[in-house]
Order: sequence, then C-alpha cells, then structure tokens
Amino acid sequence: MEHFSLEEWQKYAKNELSEPERELYEDHLYICDQCLEVYLEAMDQEEYSLPAMPGEGDFTNLVMAQITAGISEEVSKEQSGLPPKESWFERWFPLAFACFMLIGGLITMYREKNQIDQE
Repeated sequence: MEHFSLEEWQKYAKNELSEPERELYEDHLYICDQCLEVYLEAMDQEEYSLPAMPGEGDFTNLVMAQITAGISEEVSKEQSGLPPKESWFERWFPLAFACFMLIGGLITMYREKNQIDQE
C-alpha cells in the first residue's frame, strides 16, 4: 500500500491539491491508520501556522455572555408561572383526534351490530 508523506498531507491541509487528488487522499484515509496519524499531525501543524485571532478572549466572553443571556431569559419565562403559548393546532388537535376516534368506534360498532342483526 502506498502511503502519503507529511508534506503531501500538508498540501492537502492547505487545500493545495486538485479535487481528484483530494478525493484520492480522503479515500485513502478510510483504509490507512498510518496515514491518518500523519494527516492529524499535518493538521496540527497547519493549525499552529494560522495567524492569531485578535481579541480572542473578548470574542469568547461575548459569545458566552450571549449564551447565558439566552438561557436566563428561558429560565425567567419558565419561572414566571405562565403557561407557554400554545398554537391552535396544539390546543385542538388532541380533542379533534379523540372525537374522530370515538365516532370511528361508534360507526364500527353500528356496522357490526347491523351485520349480526341481518344474519
């Protein structure tokens, strides 16, 4: 089995290969654990070669603040004691379904009774 070198996997990680070559590399990863390890090493090296994101800590804090704000809004709605708004479908469908089943059962019983009476 032919294996790909670290340099070749680095080209893959940097998207410097043609589409048919990329597909060949990807197919190879499914069957070769050795190349998978080399590929992961190439990806690690590529990650470290990327420029640092300015304000990375601020970005993380901003995202976390938005997440916690969304969660606190949901918690306050739940604690308010008000039932959640239901749509028309959510309110009436169970009742309509129960009526439909009741009518269907009554019709079935009526038909069975008529069949017995006719025999």
